[in-house]
Amino acid sequence: MVINTNVEAQRTASNLMVSQQQLAKSLSRLSSGSKIITASDDAAGLAVSSRLDSQLRRMESVLDNLGNAMSLTQTQDGYLGNIDNALTRMTELAMMAQDNTKQGDDRALYNEEFQQLMSYVRSTRVRDFNGVPLFDGSYVEITSDAQGGTFPVGGVDLSASVYTSALKEQQWTLSSDSWETSKSGYTLNQPAYKLTGTAYKLNQDLWYTAGTVAPPVAGTWSTTGAGAADYEAGTFVRVDGAVGTGAQVDVAPPAANVTTYNAGDYTSVDLSDPNFNNMLFTDVGPTPDFTVYAAGSFLAAEPVGNGDLESEHRTAVSKGHFVFVDPTVSGSNEDPTATLHAASTTVTTQQELSANATDAGGVKITTVEAAKTALALIMDSLKQLHLDRASLGAIQSRIDYTSQQLITSKQNLSQARSRITDVDVAEETTEYARQQILVQSGTQMLREANNLPRTALELLR
Repeated sequence: MVINTNVEAQRTASNLMVSQQQLAKSLSRLSSGSKIITASDDAAGLAVSSRLDSQLRRMESVLDNLGNAMSLTQTQDGYLGNIDNALTRMTELAMMAQDNTKQGDDRALYNEEFQQLMSYVRSTRVRDFNGVPLFDGSYVEITSDAQGGTFPVGGVDLSASVYTSALKEQQWTLSSDSWETSKSGYTLNQPAYKLTGTAYKLNQDLWYTAGTVAPPVAGTWSTTGAGAADYEAGTFVRVDGAVGTGAQVDVAPPAANVTTYNAGDYTSVDLSDPNFNNMLFTDVGPTPDFTVYAAGSFLAAEPVGNGDLESEHRTAVSKGHFVFVDPTVSGSNEDPTATLHAASTTVTTQQELSANATDAGGVKITTVEAAKTALALIMDSLKQLHLDRASLGAIQSRIDYTSQQLITSKQNLSQARSRITDVDVAEETTEYARQQILVQSGTQMLREANNLPRTALELLR
């Protein structure tokens, strides 16, 4: 019997420490749900589970990629479905244009819709999906598995010859210089004259007596027929101020008998014709009284004010309209940034240019023969379109199967990882109860072991 060294207490304390460590580990497993708390718990299992976890996360990324690929192909097919409808409608229009009971004006109306549908189909060529071109014929490599395998998606080319032949825009070879407008405005259907100062249009016949030369006396107007100068209804006059010349007036006619035109107003009356203005107007010299606009001229703004340029005298046009009267010249300067296309240049436009250019080709249905040709071309493009849509459908089917396979593999891998890393709660709670009892009993036994040296006191009494 010894006092200094209590071997039983040391042995009991050691056992208690082991039980406490096991209890702590059991608590960690139950609180985390993981069987492997530290690498020493299962070094091989940790390595395998880490590899499985990495593979699972890559699979999740692949599934995201496949979802994006499906969205891309669905976007493509959405456009192609609308193009299918547009081309089908174009075949209807081409068939109707072949009806010999129709007139040229009827076919021109059909052609309006036909060209708009062509323009719509052409506009889809440049569509993209998040910056990825949809219809340039290129392929996008999409990942198909966690090891980085890929397969191509896309390949629809709306710029292929079968489409471009059916969608060729109307071209013209210019026979004279032309200007492409840089803004919307109006073109004149007849000559017009823009006033640079105030003028008066007589609403009835008037007579004018000029004033004397010295001292200056203003002239007078009369409606009775008495006077030196006869101005008929519709005549334009202006106040010149040169008293006594006999050919010019120095006082405005009565307001009740005229329509007043201000600077900037337009008229369709030929102010350069002396029969209409009695030589009162000129478009030459440092201060011309009006600016001449020839038929076909471009106006950047609609004529407003008291001018008599009616709606039938002009036609509204959009930006990009071709005109054959220079809109950039000094004096009119209606569109200084218009683009010049020299004679013999080939331009592309649906605008009718036959009066100033020769037809350089384009798909249209303005005649029976042209409609037959257009129908054949559109039918060929429809065949290719249906093949392209079938190809997209096959790609979508592959994406679906690949996604399903990845989902199944993900489930199996998750199950395998779970067997390695996830704690069995029922088993671990049993272990926790055992370790808890061991800790409690070990604590009790350590107290008893610490009391053993006290028996030595009995011998010392």
